[in-house]
Amino acid sequence: MRNRLTFFCFTLLLLAACTSDDDLRNLRNYYFPVDQLRGGMVYEYVSEQGDSVTTEYWYYRTFVRDSGMFMAGTYYDAQFQIGQIVRQKITESGAVAREYFLYETDAATGKQTQIRTTLESAQLFPFTARDSTVKVVFSLKYHPTDDPEGVIEISRDRHFLGSAPEFEFRGEKIPCIRFGLEESIAGLEGRGEEHYALGLGLVYYRKAYGPRGDVRFEYKLHDVFPMSELERRAGVTGN
Repeated sequence: MRNRLTFFCFTLLLLAACTSDDDLRNLRNYYFPVDQLRGGMVYEYVSEQGDSVTTEYWYYRTFVRDSGMFMAGTYYDAQFQIGQIVRQKITESGAVAREYFLYETDAATGKQTQIRTTLESAQLFPFTARDSTVKVVFSLKYHPTDDPEGVIEISRDRHFLGSAPEFEFRGEKIPCIRFGLEESIAGLEGRGEEHYALGLGLVYYRKAYGPRGDVRFEYKLHDVFPMSELERRAGVTGN
């Protein structure tokens, strides 16, 4: 009887393992195409709300080092000012932040100050997941320039939600996955959703903050182009 029970338990473990492997979904190819970003590319995101149109840009570039593959992302606002820089390592299990810098702009002088943050949890994006069960946590803290003794904390939880509607880009419909978002910025709570397209990366996101969701953001990928185009738009010719 004992041998039968042992065999039965062992069989259940094998079945559970097989089922888990079958349910495991590979998400790596939905993240940014790191192998194709060694020369760097700018992702242009556009928000259309009412009569207003707002644009933001992310410049992504990958680097190969002895210790592995790394990707740097630089955020530019509509005035082409840097707002943040994140440096991440591409591992077997996902993208992990290594450094995160924020930038504050003095309203009177226009001068920018770089702020180094402390990473509390560095997970950015998982490369495998089971539907609705995976959550990755990213959080950091920093001292604002106008209050060196103060501490501001930012956290973001991503949970995998399965497939998303296809995204149309340059005449092609591309399969997508989505993540639910839960964020906290200095105590202000927010929720939202992100969509990642196969072979392209982040193509859509929306967020709403506050008890009634009064502060809202919604952006879609509009174009991808080299840094030279962003420099042209910003009026930088290099001469």
